[in-house]
Amino acid sequence: MHSGIRRATTLRNNFGYSLGLAALAFASFGCQTDVIDYPLDPQQVGQVDADLVLRTYNAHRERLEVRVAKQGLDPKEKDRLLREFLKTYTDTTDTGNIPIEKAYQYADMFRLAGDWKTAENLYGASVKWAEGRKDYDRFTNDALRQAWCLAELGQVKPALALARRTYTVPPAAKAPILFAVLYEITPAARGKGEDKELAKLIADACAQHVQVRVDPASASGQALIQGRAYHMRVAMNTVIELYGNDARNPEARELVGDIATLLATERRF
Repeated sequence: MHSGIRRATTLRNNFGYSLGLAALAFASFGCQTDVIDYPLDPQQVGQVDADLVLRTYNAHRERLEVRVAKQGLDPKEKDRLLREFLKTYTDTTDTGNIPIEKAYQYADMFRLAGDWKTAENLYGASVKWAEGRKDYDRFTNDALRQAWCLAELGQVKPALALARRTYTVPPAAKAPILFAVLYEITPAARGKGEDKELAKLIADACAQHVQVRVDPASASGQALIQGRAYHMRVAMNTVIELYGNDARNPEARELVGDIATLLATERRF
């Protein structure tokens, strides 16, 4: 499946293109129009640099979100414009000529454009590469994203199994697990025949979350610590929902009790 992705160290672009795209990224979008300008024609520059495209995308997204909040732009129109922007680049991307170490960036580009299948293939290639290198951060992030793609594609059992594989990584690489399981994989997987297994995955993700070790003096560390109780309460409510909102169901009560115990234990430290 992934054999077409070759190992390489550089993209087929040039310095002028990279510099031009980076320089134009923040100036190309007019705040009074519903049209996103394209910094350069991808047909003329060969393989695009996913990192630069994603930075341009994020700049456009931030501008459009301001317009949604202050100027009444329809959120659906915002999403359409952003997908259209990315599709211009995904349509011209040669997925057989992507450096394996950058496959995850191209996967992000295809995922945001709504091409779940291509994104899944690219994340899968990156997962294998990261696993071989024992790059646990890359493995965790990309395996969770691949699982999300699989769930979106209706392959829920493989998605849950893949997500659970990330539970074996060292504590320093566990930070993304709960958030990905709860807010990305769960919405894509629920209602597709595996809700009880999904509930167990969420409860076990909470157990992974309390193993995360961060620098409490850092801003990111503080944010994670302060948000733990909130996200674990969301997890408890989601487990109950996955059991048909039956809080008296014995299995649901056991899973919720496990999460509550973790939360109480965490508060003592």
